[in-house]
Amino acid sequence: MIKYTLNRLLGLLFVSLMLVACNAKLDTPESVAADFWQAVIDQDMEKAKALASWDSVDYLKYIRSGQLKPERYELGEALKNEHTATIETMLYSQPQGQASMRIPGRTVLVNTEHGWRVDLEETIGSTVKETMGTVFDQLNNLMQEGLKGLDQQLSDSMKEMGDALEKGAQELRNELSQPPFNQESPNTPAVPEGQRI
Repeated sequence: MIKYTLNRLLGLLFVSLMLVACNAKLDTPESVAADFWQAVIDQDMEKAKALASWDSVDYLKYIRSGQLKPERYELGEALKNEHTATIETMLYSQPQGQASMRIPGRTVLVNTEHGWRVDLEETIGSTVKETMGTVFDQLNNLMQEGLKGLDQQLSDSMKEMGDALEKGAQELRNELSQPPFNQESPNTPAVPEGQRI
């Protein structure tokens, strides 16, 4: 009987340890971030709310309003310590295989008494900041390329203008070298030396 009870206790202890290990594995910053973004894609706001930190739940209104409506996501490198985690996140406006707008950002998580939770204020803030940075970078690149093109056009125009001026000056020289400008006409009366102008 003691042997049976001991085996049973060991079995229960093993099952308990397995359950704790499985729950610990599921409650990583990466798994919470993945569950959160999948809930957003599925428009399961109750699940997304449960995965958000309590003090940032109000920011779900920006997701619920459709201002941030991804069709898929990719999680990148995670930087984490005991209290916070930041995961590089790329949101896409279209499903896999379709042309899609990329929305860069970071999923920021905090370790609470209930486990890892998404800090929506930081997450949405970083997404807006990263998106604006990307837009400004793209505009800057377009302007730089446009200025390079404008510089080239101005350079080409100046060269064409210079060539046209040179050609016009040469034609004027050629015309001036032909009579009556280069010689005195035989019908011109002789002017005394002292009266020449």
